[in-house]
Amino acid sequence: MDSGKQERLVIFDCDIGADDAWALAMLLRAESLSLPDGRRHKVIAITCVQGNSEVENGSLNALRVLKLLDRMDVPVFKGCALPLVPRTWTNTSRYHGSDGFKDVGDYPEVADWQEQLQREHAVNAMYRLVCQHPKQVDFLLCGPLTNFANCINLYDDAFLDKIGGVYMMGGNIYGQGNITKSAEFNFMMDPEAAHSTLERLKEPALILPWEPCCDDDFTPTLDWRLNELGAGMHPFVELLTRVERSILVSRGITKWRNPDAALTAAYLFPKAMILDQSEYYAAVELAGVHTRGQLVLDHLRGRKMDAIHGKKINVRIIRRLNREVFRTIISWTGFHPQASVEELCKRGRPANSQAN
Repeated sequence: MDSGKQERLVIFDCDIGADDAWALAMLLRAESLSLPDGRRHKVIAITCVQGNSEVENGSLNALRVLKLLDRMDVPVFKGCALPLVPRTWTNTSRYHGSDGFKDVGDYPEVADWQEQLQREHAVNAMYRLVCQHPKQVDFLLCGPLTNFANCINLYDDAFLDKIGGVYMMGGNIYGQGNITKSAEFNFMMDPEAAHSTLERLKEPALILPWEPCCDDDFTPTLDWRLNELGAGMHPFVELLTRVERSILVSRGITKWRNPDAALTAAYLFPKAMILDQSEYYAAVELAGVHTRGQLVLDHLRGRKMDAIHGKKINVRIIRRLNREVFRTIISWTGFHPQASVEELCKRGRPANSQAN
């Protein structure tokens, strides 16, 4: 993936709950930054997909976030309501409630919200935008891959030949699941979409899997999230604090995991955020009785191409992230008065930050 020094245009594909909301706020706030490698970026579309909640709820939540951030200029597109193949299991956890924001209420008013959505379907918008800006559009995929896979299926090489970088939050590398015993949520909500996407990409995607987001050396405490990061008085932070308090405290969770925001921070500040990554050929298990939706890495061949099947590296897997850098970035995202990313932009790593 050659991002180049020109302005990068970003399509943020999401199933907005609190985790996606933090990631979106980070992307939008960072539009004003000149990043360490000279990049600047602009969010040109938010595309919504089934996942944490129904796609209608996710689309409304996207508008709510934009309203709180005073960014109603960013277009929101409603995408796919169902996975590629009907599910044979039911997600009964309702982890994010019925509306994606744990039904906490008292949301910002978005008048005639369905009229605020773009008329164009998210999949068609993805294709149109890469045609208008060949090789300049990066995709941050923070939900199930249904929209992206459908765009590949509809437009084939006419789409794939024009995309920029592809960045995914999804999958797992040690078989640790968070929705089933062996599958991560985003991949399990549409395993066929994840598998077909990895098979068709012409350049490796950067993937942040689930397990690095659970690493004790990376994960901030929930106490820090609620009482330090949550001390900000911005309406965006106030809403997400209510949402995450409702989700996490009742479950006795003591760590704050936000993989979507972590992926976004890695997109913006890769040298500072990513402490270790490896290249693999990867696929997604579709038929396993116990392992459907699990990301499978080819550890045998490593960097070598499979001479029989012609399989080559299709993913770069993030294995470790920098906690202190992330805390700096997310604090700045949350309008903390003492947080700054100026040093990150200048040198790629704060002067007082050390790798964990």
